[in-house]
Amino acid sequence: MQDIPEMTEFVKNFSLRSYDNEGFSRVLLQLFGFLGHGKSSFINTCKYVLDDTEFKIYADVKSSDGGNTTERITFPLTDTLTLVDNRGCSVMNDYETGEIFAQLGNLLPLDRAVEWSKGIGLMDRIVQAERHVKSSDFIFPIFVYSVKKGLTYDEVPEIQALLNTARDLTGIFPVVVLTHKTHSNLRDVETKFKDMDVERIIALENFTPEDHIKTRGKHEEVLKFYIEVIKDIEFRLQRMSNPEEEREKRKQFVLRFVYDRELEKKAEDTKRECQREAERMREMNNQEKSCTLQ
Repeated sequence: MQDIPEMTEFVKNFSLRSYDNEGFSRVLLQLFGFLGHGKSSFINTCKYVLDDTEFKIYADVKSSDGGNTTERITFPLTDTLTLVDNRGCSVMNDYETGEIFAQLGNLLPLDRAVEWSKGIGLMDRIVQAERHVKSSDFIFPIFVYSVKKGLTYDEVPEIQALLNTARDLTGIFPVVVLTHKTHSNLRDVETKFKDMDVERIIALENFTPEDHIKTRGKHEEVLKFYIEVIKDIEFRLQRMSNPEEEREKRKQFVLRFVYDRELEKKAEDTKRECQREAERMREMNNQEKSCTLQ
């Protein structure tokens, strides 16, 4: 096994220039998931380990994990690797997941406000954002989940659907990062993610302002995360078309998702309206019968 300095240099020296990648210039490590699951603390931890200097607050844990992050914020790690803190969601309904997929597919501008859209508003925003988005960005999805939150069997289907759709969108099954690994729920949460056919699960404990003493174990956990991600990037690079085609495929995927979502919503609204009308007619018939009897 490589020691910590060797692992650090391997990550820092990783470059897309040494691959026949047809135009990709950098990697966006796209963090996504629920609000309050440790994305911001994970960003601070990743920066702390790779920079190997004093602990700093790069991502505001209180505002981000509290649900106030409204931008896709970038945090450069190296000349090649950049972390992206995408706006999280509180529930997994089709409106919020549609927004997540638009961010995950890199179809919305970086370091700008992300406003949740109703109806087909998201489609308009995707089209308008085209001139601000770089096709040369390689997309790598990372799902962050807190072990402390636990995971019930009722929640598994929606998370599995989210991960599968992220895979279909990006061509890469998301790496799952489990934060708060020392919590008693770790084994149960790990098992449930394995049952979802997650290929790579990395459990770790984030550094925090209150606990940022450098230990070999914590450093190795984060560096191993980097190395595993780089291996997946190298594998995927050999099987991708050019950046423009990849971005176009992602755009068509998300636009189709939003379009299908709107059709389903209209069908559900029509069904509910028919049910209300049927109920109204039954009430009128009952009233007429009551008047006749009187």
